[in-house]
Formats: sequence, structure tokens, C-alpha cells
Amino acid sequence: MKKTGSLFCLLLMPLFVLIGCGNTSQVSSKTPDVRTINTAMGEIKVPIEPQRVIVTYCMGDVLALGIKPVASYNASGTAYEKEVAGLPVWDKFEAEEILSYDPDLIIVVSQEQYDIACKLAPTVLLPFTELSLEKRVRFLGEVLNRQAEAEKAIHDFNQKIEDAKTALTEKNRLNKTVSIFEQDTDGSIWVYGDKWGRGGDLIYSHLGFKAPDIVANEIIAKEQHRNISMEVIQDYSGDYLILSGKTDKLKGNAIWESLPAVKNGNTIPIDFTLFYDIDIYSTCVQLDYLLDALLHMQE
Repeated sequence: MKKTGSLFCLLLMPLFVLIGCGNTSQVSSKTPDVRTINTAMGEIKVPIEPQRVIVTYCMGDVLALGIKPVASYNASGTAYEKEVAGLPVWDKFEAEEILSYDPDLIIVVSQEQYDIACKLAPTVLLPFTELSLEKRVRFLGEVLNRQAEAEKAIHDFNQKIEDAKTALTEKNRLNKTVSIFEQDTDGSIWVYGDKWGRGGDLIYSHLGFKAPDIVANEIIAKEQHRNISMEVIQDYSGDYLILSGKTDKLKGNAIWESLPAVKNGNTIPIDFTLFYDIDIYSTCVQLDYLLDALLHMQE
């Protein structure tokens, strides 16, 4: 992503009150009614009722709170694709294009994005990998002044999870271990934890499935993803395997075919794009898909 220098910011002064990117954030002249919230970047002034929101990830959380952004990244194939259909799509998160949507609040998920956005409008950094789903949705509820909507979304989600766990328990599924694998385009194999999409947060944090010990201790508890060789894949393989993306190249491999989950047909292919997001909206859609597949697994 391209960063914008001070010269560009000076050119924008007729449109914005430039306060900088420290403990306060610049505020558009058209949104004088603001309040102060605590964020990872300190205290930030945000609109009391944001009207023109840009969000760079966790789009489904914002949609679940009743906010539709003024523009979207490419959401093709996501759970919320239809929800943002018709919105303008930004290709690269660059100052000039984002400014063209006249945002009054920007929600970003990286320092690089923050450094760009905070010069354009009030900006909140969302440390999504550090927050549970409930904490993230409540934080966004505070940011967007949609606290009641956040509590309802969490309540409904938790009820959906409890219903799923009851169904899985009746089928003796929750006592099984689960692993999440993905084969890259170059043939390399990756194993994933609970905070890197691909259904991990749903499988481990919400449904409560266990992972093989090495995955629990070294992937989930630490680095979240790891490139592994076929020689050690048995150590990372659970009773059930979630398979992200295309794994056609693994078919016919003697080691792969010898894995108990593969031999028993206990593998669940998932679409990479559909399972990329960890927001509450996407997670509900992912849950419906995984629950149906898991209930048809062998005991």
C-alpha cells in the first residue's frame, strides 16, 4: 500500500480539519457532533452517528450491527456478498481513492492502513486477532454507537452455537479432534489455528473442538499457521480434517491416503473465500455449512 506524505495532506486542508494521527483524529467539517472512545491507538474522536463508514476487514460485523459501508473491498464469494452488492468497490487502500468516498469514519486492521486513513477521517484500528468475537463485536458496537445491536447479535449467535453443540453432542462429534489444512498453489501444505480464518475460530473457540496436541500447543497457542511436510502430517492430523482451497494434488499420495480421516472419508472441503472472514455474519453462514458436514461424519 502506498503511504501519503504531508504534502498531500496539506492539499486536503480546505476539506478537513487536520489534527494528526496521535491521540486525536481529524474530523470532517460536516460531522461536528463527536464523542471520544478508547482504542488501541489511544483516545479517538468519532462521529456520534457515523453515516459514511469504510471498513477494511470484519465487514460482516459492521453489517450485523445495521451499518452498510459507503464502499467495499471486493466481496465476491463472501457470505455477505449480496449485502454489499451495488456498492462501489475500492481496489487498493490508497488515500486518494478512499477520500473520494467522503468517509466520516474509517475502521482498519493494520498499522499501515491506519497511517493512511488517520489523515483522511476519524480512524479506528481494530486489532482483530487479539479480540474474541464477542469482544470485537462489542467494541465495534461502541465505535458505531450500536451497543444494543451488538448485544442482540451476540445473543443470537450464542444461541445458534448452543443449538449446534447440542446437535453435535447427540451425534458424538464434539469428542473428536479437528485439523485445518490448506494446500498452496505450489503444493506446500499449511496447518492453521483459531485466528487465521478458514473456520478456525468457529471450530475451536466456539464449537469447542479440540486440536491434536502439537496444533493446540504450537499453532493455536502461538504462530497460528505453519508450513508442514508430508513426512510429519500425521502428527498434525485430527479425526476430522477441514480442507481449505483445492487439495486435488494430495489425492494418490500414499501418506495422505493413509491418514485415518482420509481413509474414513472424514474430510470437509471448504471454499477459501467463504471461510476467509471471521466476522459474526460470516461465521453464522460458515456454521450452517460445517454443522451439516460434521453431522454426516463417521463416529
